[in-house]
Amino acid sequence: MRAMNRNLILNIVRSQGPLSRTQLTELSGLSVGAVSQIVNDLLEDKWINEVGESDYTGGRRQVMLRLNPTAGYVVGLKLMENRVVCAVSDLETTVLNYLDEPLTGSHSPDAVAETLAQIVIHALYQTGITRDHVRGVGVGLAGVIDGESGIVHYSPFFHWQHVSLAGMIARHLSLPVYLENDVNTLTITEQLFGSGHDVSNFVVMTMGRGIGLGVVINHQLYRGHKGGVGELGHITLEADGPLCDCGKRGCLEALAADPAVLGSVKDSFESPVTLDDVVQAADRGHSTAREALDRSGYYLGLGLATVVNLFCPALIIVSGEGVSAGACRLDPMFESLREHTFNGLLDGVEILVKPMDDQAWARGAAGLVVGKLFESPLVRSQSPIPAN
Repeated sequence: MRAMNRNLILNIVRSQGPLSRTQLTELSGLSVGAVSQIVNDLLEDKWINEVGESDYTGGRRQVMLRLNPTAGYVVGLKLMENRVVCAVSDLETTVLNYLDEPLTGSHSPDAVAETLAQIVIHALYQTGITRDHVRGVGVGLAGVIDGESGIVHYSPFFHWQHVSLAGMIARHLSLPVYLENDVNTLTITEQLFGSGHDVSNFVVMTMGRGIGLGVVINHQLYRGHKGGVGELGHITLEADGPLCDCGKRGCLEALAADPAVLGSVKDSFESPVTLDDVVQAADRGHSTAREALDRSGYYLGLGLATVVNLFCPALIIVSGEGVSAGACRLDPMFESLREHTFNGLLDGVEILVKPMDDQAWARGAAGLVVGKLFESPLVRSQSPIPAN
């Protein structure tokens, strides 16, 4: 009970501060004495700070309290097929140092775990933060990830199966390590610090190299069995469609992700192109480029309509590198979404488009650790993977 009350006060300060002790008492429902004792403990442990006095309203001015963002530091890693991005942040996920490193050499689990650990050590050294001030390391990557056990059940890029990656990294660092699907790390960060704050039911769809989904139901990230929720990119939309990297045909990802767009226009350009090149060509009236983006948008909307029909979220956040394609892709997506959503389910749903870069992915992985630090003891299911 003591741990739950401490967590309650800390989360109220984190999410709504600065607050006075009186406000904390009103918001928490705890007694004045209990709040006073918990606040004193949190001040002594440097989890919170006193930050001046409240505005004068005729009564006694009260000292305001807020989260101490430097009560510890966290590290976030996004693992991609040929690169790793790393962010060192404070407890408000303000990025203090950012690295973008190539992933060279062997892609075996042992080799990758050692590389990730070395990148963390290097990033902390550059930032001047010692490991005893680090609360944990978060790692995000694509695939079916069981965060509770720290196991990669399937990685589409590395073709790993049942790899205990979190434990392997923890043994190198002697730090707590959390593992999660990369889209889930973004979803957690949106819930803690972004547009999903105080929204009970929302989804995050990302588009880019792949297509992913994060789902929050009743204020809780929904992971499903073995962390398998969110493989939106692998719902089948055309039974005899193009071959997907997963080995099946007609997946949303094979029809609408960035590589699908680039593949459909490659014969119309003299040299290899990027997504930005395709967008610029579409803006100039290049018919093949415009058709490719339009087709991608149509299938993205079809997939997103399935999400709305299944989960009926109050908020949809559309993000990822592929958002940079702009209206040529997004307008057809929204049109298709409206066309294929069941009657009335889209009414009143807020849709936000949030462009994102690689640093946001790393910050999301850092947010994974912050989320675990502030998680209630009642719902805490995922423990950090120990170093031994």
